[in-house]
Amino acid sequence: MGGCGPRGVGATASGILTIDGKQAPAGIRIDFQPDGPKGSPSTGVTDDKGRYELWFTPGNKGVMPGECRVMVRRPPAAGPDGPRQMSEGMKNLRIPSAFAGEQSPIMRTVKPGHNTIDIEIDTTAELTKTK
Repeated sequence: MGGCGPRGVGATASGILTIDGKQAPAGIRIDFQPDGPKGSPSTGVTDDKGRYELWFTPGNKGVMPGECRVMVRRPPAAGPDGPRQMSEGMKNLRIPSAFAGEQSPIMRTVKPGHNTIDIEIDTTAELTKTK
């Protein structure tokens, strides 16, 4: 039996997240939520070079094709075992809350096959100017 999330949807995605022109630190969560009533979300987490890859669930790589709203979040400051260790890059990082929720202004089109989707956030600009 497989895990949750569609299998064989025919789309995968990876890319690089930059924040204010710099590669994002490891641990930033990126969610792709299909725009519409149907579709499973996909999640990725940046590595120390700002790279991410999207997964429906662990062991089930992929993303739903179509228009997706992209949400970008810092990890919580504390986990079930207490405060998390934060890298220097993460300690002073500020991501406006507007990018983290369902009203995020970041939209991306996912096509069948593999997609390279780089995401740039400028925390000093107006939210409507995200790339």
